This record gives sequence, structure tokens and C-alpha cells, in this order.
Amino acid sequence: MVVKLRRRLGWLCCCSLSSALLACSGGPARLPPEVDCSVEDDYELNILQPLEGTTASWFSYGDVTPGAIRTVGLQPIPGGRCESTAALVITSRGHHDWGSGFGEYQTAMAPVDATGYDGISFWARAEGYGTSSGFLLTVNDRNTSPAGMVCVEPMTEDLLNGSYTYNQGGMIVPAGSRLRGEHDCGNSFQRAVFAHREWYLHRLPFESFVQTADPNRSPTGIDRTGLYSFGLNVPKDSNLDLWIDDLGLYRQRAPDGAAPAQAAQAAP
Repeated sequence: MVVKLRRRLGWLCCCSLSSALLACSGGPARLPPEVDCSVEDDYELNILQPLEGTTASWFSYGDVTPGAIRTVGLQPIPGGRCESTAALVITSRGHHDWGSGFGEYQTAMAPVDATGYDGISFWARAEGYGTSSGFLLTVNDRNTSPAGMVCVEPMTEDLLNGSYTYNQGGMIVPAGSRLRGEHDCGNSFQRAVFAHREWYLHRLPFESFVQTADPNRSPTGIDRTGLYSFGLNVPKDSNLDLWIDDLGLYRQRAPDGAAPAQAAQAAP
């Protein structure tokens, strides 16, 4: 009788321990916390890329670290987010030289007039604890993009299977080591962003974007009359799984009967 009781207690302990382990490491996935969609109510949003469907106008590039992984594409949002069902998912890991980058060509084909808006907005979340959440969001306007036909795109040559260009003194130098000239294209406007673990509406004022201190830096900041491309730069050694949705523009919502400009002046 005592032996049977010990066996039964031992079975119950093992069963309870197994159940506890299953509850911690397996079992049904926890539902993500509900997103507060009302945060959009105070703003007028001009969604440039809703990022729905199955195809996206985004591409990737990066250093050639062996085994490095980078992917970009649209994926369904588990459970949805407000009225959105899909988002752009960016993955970058294993790049140990200079990192990776992601860009899009949709805006270049239809430049955006952002006059009257305060900045760039998008929803984002970084998936997975213990992974990276930081990246640089880049913006090119008519003065930094070759498509704007204002700046000059440096001519490059392939000498011995390498890309070379000319510096300001007329010497041939490897591309990337040349100091940009005053009227050269490039030098995108950039802003550091740290994604949250849950969906968060980011609102980045145009004034918060900066350029590197090269001769072709624009003293007046982003030209809002013509945005030509968006991009993301991911630092080396990052382990990033990033979801981005509803990329566009934002401005303070106008009070009833007031123009948007009046609302911006009235905002605290």
C-alpha cells in the first residue's frame, strides 16, 4: 500500500512538473496585447505606403559576411493591428563588417509633396526579447536624390573589377573614400529610431533628421516639397526582426473649423 502511494505521488509530481514546463516553454501562444488605435486621433495621417498585400517595393543590400541573413517582405500581422492586416517585415543578422540597408523605389516613381506636414510617421515593433531594436531611418529629398535632378551623381568607373570615382582634385579614388563635392548627390537625411517591443506609432519631426558634415550638407534641412525615397540602415552586429506598417506623413489635427497650420501653431 505504501509503495503504491509513493508511486502515485511520484506520478503526480512528474505530471505537475511536466505541465509547468509545458506552460512555460510551450503550449498555446499568448495573444499580443491590444493596440491602442486611438493614439492616431490627434493627428492627420497621410499614409504613403499602407504595406498591405503580398508584394512590396522594398529591397535589401549589405556587407558580405559569410552566413549573414537579411530579408524584407510583407507578412500577415497575427491578429491584425487596428484595421491593418499586413506589415513590412525586415530581418538582419550576422553582418559583422558595416551592416545592412533597406530601401524602396515606390517614392522615386511618384515623389511626395510633404508641404504642411510635421514629419514622418509609421507603426513599428521589434520582435523578440534579447534582440536589437535600433536602426537609422533615412529620407532623400529633391536635393539629395539623383531623381530630383538638382544634385550631380558622381561618375564611377570599373577599374580592375572595382568601383572608382574622382575626388575634387581630379584624382581617381575608390568609391566611398571620396569626399563628396558641394553639389554631389547623396548624404541622406537620417534619424536614429528605437522600436518598441509592442506596436507603437512613431512620429518623427522633419527637424529631427540630420546629415553628415560633408560639403553637400543642406543648410535648410529637408525640402518638404519633394521627398524621393525612404530607407533603413541597420548597424553591424545587429540581430533585428522589425515590423513596420503605415509609413507616411503626420501633422497635428486641426480643431474644428481651423486650418492645419493654425492647429500646428496652437499645439503645445
